[in-house]
Amino acid sequence: MSALQQLVLHPYLSNVLRFWATTVGRDKTYRAVQYAARFLAWYEYRKGASKETVARLTALKSNLGLSRKLMRVGKFLEHAQSALKATAIQDPVVAYTAVGRQLGYMCYLTLDMLQWVHGSKAYQFAPDTAARISKNAARFWLTGLSFSLVSSAYKTYALRTRAAHAGRPRATAEKEAARRAELAQIRTEQAAVRWQATQDALDWLIPATGAGVLDLDEGVLGLAGFATSLMGARSQWQAVHGAKK
Repeated sequence: MSALQQLVLHPYLSNVLRFWATTVGRDKTYRAVQYAARFLAWYEYRKGASKETVARLTALKSNLGLSRKLMRVGKFLEHAQSALKATAIQDPVVAYTAVGRQLGYMCYLTLDMLQWVHGSKAYQFAPDTAARISKNAARFWLTGLSFSLVSSAYKTYALRTRAAHAGRPRATAEKEAARRAELAQIRTEQAAVRWQATQDALDWLIPATGAGVLDLDEGVLGLAGFATSLMGARSQWQAVHGAKK
């Protein structure tokens, strides 16, 4: 077998292709490159690079961002469905925060679709209208992430309460085994909540700046977006291939 055949048929390449076969896998890859370009454009500008270099990186960032908006057209309907389904959750705090998160994302993606229409020049809004759409989209994204962070804080408290209760030894061997299994499950859930909260907290910086709540530079936003893109890609990779034991 030739070196080229070995490369093409390598199991890792097959895994990457399975990852890229999913919409989320492609989106996270594009997003990572987009935010890496955002950071590099800022870095090269600060370093005194040529205008052409900065312009190429800025164009890469903008074109990938517009492509990702096209991929998200219609996705607001998924979040509308999720908001309706979340009303059936028994825990009221989890239900309210889930509904708030999904409605925030739904409104954000609706405006995001209008941004694609404007950016693709299918229809051009007036400059002040386009600016309002962009700012309101950031506000709704920020709202969704804020609800998600509140939900993570509540789940963290609830899991700590469960862990404290499960930490007490049981009288019988059977109950003790069940207690240890519950503790293991709680640790798994706590790790998932921490991971999501960290990703949401980093992502929160991006729309907070777009909405005018914060005033962070392009370098910070580029690094934050790149980090959360890798975190999202890792989660999707595990969903496609299974988490390593």
